[in-house]
Amino acid sequence: MSEKPIKLFGGRADRYPEADDAEFAEGIARAAIKLIPFVGGATNDVLNLVLAPAIVRRRDEWFKELADALDKLEEEVKGLKERLSQNEPFVSAVIQATRIALSTHQQEKRQMLRYALLKIATGKGPDEELQQVFLNAIEEFSVSHVKVLNVLANCTQELIQRGLWNSGHPNSIPAYRNVIALLLPELRTHESLVVSILIDLRNRGFSKLADLDVPFPNQGMVTNLGAEFLRFVSS
Repeated sequence: MSEKPIKLFGGRADRYPEADDAEFAEGIARAAIKLIPFVGGATNDVLNLVLAPAIVRRRDEWFKELADALDKLEEEVKGLKERLSQNEPFVSAVIQATRIALSTHQQEKRQMLRYALLKIATGKGPDEELQQVFLNAIEEFSVSHVKVLNVLANCTQELIQRGLWNSGHPNSIPAYRNVIALLLPELRTHESLVVSILIDLRNRGFSKLADLDVPFPNQGMVTNLGAEFLRFVSS
């Protein structure tokens, strides 16, 4: 196979793969297509043509973004990359995060994955098992899940800073329905989606909010686990 190894911990000139490696692209595309039932013949050829370049492009972009982030981090932590190459938990996390990064086109998710890996690289992440749980949550959650969780964690401060709420008049915003509508206006007309997100967050143990009509303010809507997840995926 002609694919050059990706030297994530090497120099800038030698760590990136060749983007036009047709053999590698075709191999990944075949693996992806095998997961799709009843595909063959001309359809198989079309999917190879469509999937292969996209997968290679995503792979290259992801590793460049990650390598650049590690470069910046090593300016603060000398010798970091040499240690990371021998850090098996970090390598495992990179492999898991890379699989997730290749499956999404959303820059927000890839950014969360980078932040998570940098936390692990500097020893500021949770224990290994919780790392896997949080990485799985990034994969399964939509970007809106994280936005809603962040609002629940920081809404009081955010509303005060924007001049939208005065703690001296606590009833000026009656319920969390209104909070989410104010801070996430893009979800204002998608109430059923917000309810589904709240259920997911509660089932994950990240939030205690079960109903949009819960009075605001109400302390402790985000659990310790949810707060730790937010720290894990934030800069």
